[in-house]
Amino acid sequence: MQFGIINEALKGQTVCGDAYFIKEFENKVLIAVIDGLGHGSDAAIAANRAVAYLKSHYEKSLTDIIKGCHEELKKTRGAAIGLALIDLDRFILRYAGVGNIEARVKSRTTIRPVSVSGILGYNLRKVKEEEFPYRPGDLIILHSDGISGKFDFNIFPPEFLGQHPQTIAERIAAEFCRGRDDFTIVVARQDKMEN
Repeated sequence: MQFGIINEALKGQTVCGDAYFIKEFENKVLIAVIDGLGHGSDAAIAANRAVAYLKSHYEKSLTDIIKGCHEELKKTRGAAIGLALIDLDRFILRYAGVGNIEARVKSRTTIRPVSVSGILGYNLRKVKEEEFPYRPGDLIILHSDGISGKFDFNIFPPEFLGQHPQTIAERIAAEFCRGRDDFTIVVARQDKMEN
């Protein structure tokens, strides 16, 4: 699996209130993007606490991870989270999210998983896990709300979407960064020849 990652603090801030986590295990890949509410050190504390939880609980179900993060973040500012779990043996992508993390997958068609409303640490409603077919070569993107959700795969030429995920992440960030918040984008793709 190849990754492209950009994680930047709001201009003028010394710490980023967004975070990400990637774990490859048992022929699966877990990708998380976390956005601590607001920006600055309090947001970073919340996001980093979620990452610490993920590091020791990544093998749980997405629903259980979200519930665990919710408990861990109760004494913080709170956060949004998006989780994508790719099962490379079963060719399945699962997604669950809370808050304003966006996810999209460029496969034969564009897939737009949906996060439920809420704030980890404050108000967690029912977690919704979605399941989609996965094919090697699919492009998977998760990003915080520091990146505008207005970008569309169709504005990019097909040959661009075949480039390395880091190149794709950099261009999306350059063209769609809002400039008024921290931002994180993770782009992932398994080469069709990888196993």
